[in-house]
Amino acid sequence: MHTQPSSRPAEWFPSSVTLRGSGPYPAEVLGHRHDGMVLPRFTREVAGRIAADSRSDASIALKLRFTGPSIEILSLGDPPKVLEHCRPDTAGRYALGHALLPWREHTTTDPAEFTRALDEAHASGYPPAALDTWTVAFADHGHRMAVLAVYRTPDEDAAAYDALYNVLYASGLSSYEITSARADDAELTARRWFSSQRAHLAPDTVVWPKVAPATRLPADPR
Repeated sequence: MHTQPSSRPAEWFPSSVTLRGSGPYPAEVLGHRHDGMVLPRFTREVAGRIAADSRSDASIALKLRFTGPSIEILSLGDPPKVLEHCRPDTAGRYALGHALLPWREHTTTDPAEFTRALDEAHASGYPPAALDTWTVAFADHGHRMAVLAVYRTPDEDAAAYDALYNVLYASGLSSYEITSARADDAELTARRWFSSQRAHLAPDTVVWPKVAPATRLPADPR
């Protein structure tokens, strides 16, 4: 059974996630990751949808079942092995499959061109603006953000800076530039800021204009 690391208080943010070919599922995600994987939690109703999908969708490759108030994640063996036993937290939500299931934040904006440009920038070994300056690239979905990548911001005179800005703009994507010691802290700062600006919005609210690429954030006081 997973527990929240004591060194990182749990901070949850609105999101929507997929599991391989299934979903999307309304969720909240933590402001940090585990080995690059997003960490969601779900209402009991949504967890029930995921459990039902796991019985009908072979691509999930695991089964979920309710045992009283708890949910078990099972392997597909015979007999199945219990891989995780998840109880609801104090908010009544289920933090399912952290470090076990490959959850991804859902976006309807195609990030393929940006992903390709970022891979090319990393391959070129671009000079960073500073070792503590990060870019958090994301899709702006009104009440929620879908984080796509966190990377060191290129120097403004580097070809990678213009290339990444241009592809974000052309793809309808957004980014924040943040000063922070670590990538995890930069992502948490981005989620805090975005949530503070959009917490009043209902899900599926259309916002225009979206957050512009290379929007500079103030330092996080926390």
